[in-house]
Amino acid sequence: MNNNDSLTQRGLFSEERRFELKDARYLFIDVKGLKRNKSYQLDLVALEPKSKYRFTINWSWLLAAAVVMLLHYVLLQLLPQFTQIRLDEYAFPLTLGLASLAFVCLILFVARSKLERVFVASHTNFPLVRLLIGKPDARAYRAFLSRLEKSVQSVSDRTHLDNQQLIAGELRMMRRLTKHNVLSEKQYEQIKKKLMKLANA
Repeated sequence: MNNNDSLTQRGLFSEERRFELKDARYLFIDVKGLKRNKSYQLDLVALEPKSKYRFTINWSWLLAAAVVMLLHYVLLQLLPQFTQIRLDEYAFPLTLGLASLAFVCLILFVARSKLERVFVASHTNFPLVRLLIGKPDARAYRAFLSRLEKSVQSVSDRTHLDNQQLIAGELRMMRRLTKHNVLSEKQYEQIKKKLMKLANA
């Protein structure tokens, strides 16, 4: 196998992702996470040939940090004003503990928010391939990205299907991805609605 045909990536505090091109037509993806593993394949004909930059912000950890800081304000500012409870003797340990917790949440927010290179589905613009930029090293990343873009373009050039066939194929692939827990049922229904609208246009 050509070294440019596969890539394994692992980000900070994130799952391991392995991408492998086979027969210059299919991309096999294995994702190993803390909670569950996913293995699935994509038909390159369903992808846009050119990848895009996409910044993913993990709002949940930023919200958690904000909640911790709000809790600090409530315990040490509002609570003494409206009740008889005084936490003066615990002010320092409370401040230290909550500040540490907020700091951890912010670290996780930064670690989980990432700039990626994504390949989207041709008709729905849904991101199907997410590459961590520069992982595991810049050379391997650039080589695989170039190989993948060329393969997608090549499949697009030599596949002679009309738009209705392409839409039907994309819908079938999205259904398979739902069964592999890559898409939720809600996401699939939204995608299906969009594809059906395009098919009837």
